[in-house]
Amino acid sequence: MGALTARFQQSALEMHCQVSLIKVRRRNILAEVSCACGKREICVVHSRSLCNASSPGALAQLNHIAHRRTFPRGSIIQAQGENCNIVGNIVEGVVKLSSASFNGDEHIVGLLFPSDFLGRLFAEESRFSYEAATDVTLCSMNKPAFERFLLDHPTVEHEMLKAKLDELDAVREWAAITSGHTTMQRVATLLYVFSRRTKNLHLDGDMQSPSIVQVPLNRRDIADYLGTTPETLSRNIQTLARSKVIRIINAKHFELLDTNELIKHSGESRTDLNRIASVLP
Repeated sequence: MGALTARFQQSALEMHCQVSLIKVRRRNILAEVSCACGKREICVVHSRSLCNASSPGALAQLNHIAHRRTFPRGSIIQAQGENCNIVGNIVEGVVKLSSASFNGDEHIVGLLFPSDFLGRLFAEESRFSYEAATDVTLCSMNKPAFERFLLDHPTVEHEMLKAKLDELDAVREWAAITSGHTTMQRVATLLYVFSRRTKNLHLDGDMQSPSIVQVPLNRRDIADYLGTTPETLSRNIQTLARSKVIRIINAKHFELLDTNELIKHSGESRTDLNRIASVLP
């Protein structure tokens, strides 16, 4: 009797798992809709994504392989070591790239913002973990299909190569900042990047007003990314607040009061900061 009960419970558990899996798959299917490749009035990142370098024929082909997918905050879009199966452009949200060491320590190695390209082309496995730092909307494509698309459209492939070279330059610049700048300079640089790349809110709708900038990471993640401690990070943010450079609203939002002073605290020129912000690693 006990064995029969155990088998019944096991069968019930397996059925429950199958139903849950069907529900998850259904949600994923419902979350996938066709992308608006080539429709400038609909796609908010068209002018900054690979679509901008595509001909009408290429855009038509992209529409066949691209689907818009949504990922809730905290979900893993692609795990480190998994087979690379999707690539795409971020439409909304911020994605956190992290790398786990052999002993299990995890470190943030990059951030992806709207219009940035997600995924690793011409590779079997993902070298990093891609996690949704906020709710993310992705114009995703099957990787083999997109690789074939690039072979058919060398102009787009050329633009992709240029974008990756710019990204490589940004990695080198960011390495110089994190190794040769003070913690305050690193904090000011990253806050400036957030003010340029994340979704800004305005106090008075469409009226001209100071920007309220969303910070997509928690303090521990930011400290890890900047190579400092959460306590040191908090002290530097408080210093900027006391100097009337920013106003802290809560842990995820701040109001940028004086952009010029923030740039001075970064130790970089506005031109260099804008270049770093456009292709932050």
